[in-house]
Amino acid sequence: MLKLIEEDADSFAQRAEMYYKKRPELVNMVQDFYRTHRSLAERYDQIKPETGIGFLTTVGGSPFASAKHQIEKLMSFADNGYDTYSENCYTEDCTESEVDDPEQEEEEENIKEKHVSFMAVNEEVMKLNDEIKRLNEEKKNDKDQLKQKDIICDEVMKLREEMKRLGEENKTQMEQLKQKDEEKLEVIRQLSFTIDMMKQENVKMRNFIAKEGTKKLKKNPFEFSKFVGAFSGKLFDNGTPENEPWVELSKLG
Repeated sequence: MLKLIEEDADSFAQRAEMYYKKRPELVNMVQDFYRTHRSLAERYDQIKPETGIGFLTTVGGSPFASAKHQIEKLMSFADNGYDTYSENCYTEDCTESEVDDPEQEEEEENIKEKHVSFMAVNEEVMKLNDEIKRLNEEKKNDKDQLKQKDIICDEVMKLREEMKRLGEENKTQMEQLKQKDEEKLEVIRQLSFTIDMMKQENVKMRNFIAKEGTKKLKKNPFEFSKFVGAFSGKLFDNGTPENEPWVELSKLG
């Protein structure tokens, strides 16, 4: 019985299943134990009144010695097989009533079995209630954790969207910078081209001045000096637009 009751299980559900599976076996063991106990008690009560008569007429030996020996055997049997409760419970009156009314014995046995079963079921119900309470707490904790995870997931999604937006803005800015760089390069190319043109025009102008100066110098040195002064005044003192020398050059050409 102890082996069946104390057998280990991995979980509460397994313990409950094991209890309901082995309950009939435990009930049968208790019933067998009770029947054996009752049978021994009846035999003991039947032997008790015969100790003063049957054992006194035993053939051979002293009746007192035989009775004493039988009493010692009975006392030894009682010490080995019964406790104080069984000796006090099964008195002569109880034995007569039990022998005379077996239905009452069966009813009392059923009541005891039902009481034991009720106590066991009540204990299992309490354990199940505790288990349900624990599972509800775990469920609540799981819900809180899931809620926290949802909040974290929302934050992660927002951060990802923000990173995507910043990436797009960065890409747009890089394209704008690239476009501005291209515009700057185009301006630089145009300025370089303009400078080259101005250099070429400057060379032409110098050649023209040198050529005309030689002619004027040969004809009239005074007019040559006047021509150079007038040309220099137009070029440096009058504040004409940048393209005016080109106009003058084209006129001169």
